[in-house]
Amino acid sequence: MPEFPLTGSSSDPEQAIDPTRLDRTVLCTSSDVQGTTMDGETVLLDLRTGRYYTLNRLGSVIWEHCAGQSTIADIHTAICERFEVAPERALDDLVMVVNELLQEGLLEQERR
Repeated sequence: MPEFPLTGSSSDPEQAIDPTRLDRTVLCTSSDVQGTTMDGETVLLDLRTGRYYTLNRLGSVIWEHCAGQSTIADIHTAICERFEVAPERALDDLVMVVNELLQEGLLEQERR
């Protein structure tokens, strides 16, 4: 069962987050993915593939904000408020995790 964040980056530039549009990109969970959070970790099941994924605390915070209302900039703010981390590091980690979740088909992005 993969645990995010994983190493590597999205190979599909259409799926990758555009860093110039963080305030206009909204993230939504895929309708084919079920998730549950316990003790700060989230376990996801992709119903299309039957694969399970585990999100660490950072991934769990990101996931809980992916209901189609929060922009990536909003999620970045939430991470900076929740964790003691430099804003630049938080953004780098956020973009890395989101790109991996997009690549796996667990998240979808809407550009507004």
